[in-house]
Amino acid sequence: MKKWIIQHPITLSTHDLSVLHVAYSFLITPPSVQMYVLLSSFSTIREGSFTSNDIAIHLNVFDHQIEPLIQACVSVGLIEWYEQSSMTLLVLKQPLSISALKKHPMFGRILSTQESLYLSALHMKFPELSTNAKSVHYKYESRQVSWDDQEEKQFLNTQVNVTNQSFFNTKLFLELCEDLLFPQALRTLENIKTLEDLANQYLVDENSMRKHIAKCINYKTVTLNFDKLATMLSNEHKAYSFKDSSYNQHHFSFFTAINDGRSIVLKDKQLIEYLRNQYTFDQETFNFLLESILKSYYGRFTKKNAEHMAESWMRAKIKNLEDAKKYVSSNMTNTMIKAKPLPEYYEEVDDQSSDKEALLKQLKELDDERNSS
Repeated sequence: MKKWIIQHPITLSTHDLSVLHVAYSFLITPPSVQMYVLLSSFSTIREGSFTSNDIAIHLNVFDHQIEPLIQACVSVGLIEWYEQSSMTLLVLKQPLSISALKKHPMFGRILSTQESLYLSALHMKFPELSTNAKSVHYKYESRQVSWDDQEEKQFLNTQVNVTNQSFFNTKLFLELCEDLLFPQALRTLENIKTLEDLANQYLVDENSMRKHIAKCINYKTVTLNFDKLATMLSNEHKAYSFKDSSYNQHHFSFFTAINDGRSIVLKDKQLIEYLRNQYTFDQETFNFLLESILKSYYGRFTKKNAEHMAESWMRAKIKNLEDAKKYVSSNMTNTMIKAKPLPEYYEEVDDQSSDKEALLKQLKELDDERNSS
């Protein structure tokens, strides 16, 4: 039998109940509204899981009718539905106000066709804000925050630093992930950076990462298994078709592109991260550095070669991509020295070989004479 867990209990106000029974009953069926109110009551009086039978008993319906009723509530935003193993998580959402429903692009049109005395009365009871009303703002009087350096550091660590030049759009990913799916406790700067690196390494889009991350979070201990996530991404995502070699992107996706779409091995990934932390080149210049290392050393990507080139760029005071290209171009010009003609003696025929044979013959004759005497 299917089990359900209701997350985030809510309390319905008199206005909420009025909107549900008078307005939402036109959007979905009255039994669906009744079930939503029942789930709201369940969420406030008991914890744990429920079965379809638990809900069906109170609604006087069959078990198989429960799921379609819940799906109807999900379709109008009253409930959010999440799958986790053998459990189904239901997150109850507050009903929209009558004013918001009237302004809704679809719900407003449906409700405008209903000739309901109670709907009209409800709309009059809670009218929309007059267009003549003027919004007034007041400046907040800032106050000194009294906390120590440790608290400040802890606060800053909770702020997410989104990388702009990236194949993976971290901001969009966080917008797609609800708190229930990706808890705030896991949204640390370190975790976000690791997620972004994995996504750029395997070229995973935001929706796919949202699907994978749900399978790697232990919601009881609120922990994220990055090893499991990396294994899952490496098995399911291949980047062979990725050919975008523009410099204005994340270093992992760029390195993948200039290597014919082959995923980055761990050793190369670690070296790229080391160089990124060691040198202060901007995104485009850093990617051009990676490309120059591979071209100059015929595909050999070692720490010694990489540091040698990066240090020479630092000494040359390279600031941007234009400086780097000029520097590489000038170096190529300087190293392309025309080959000088060989000296004339290189063309001469070596006649000493015959003299050498004659001397060896004389030595042999002398040895024969000694032996005979």
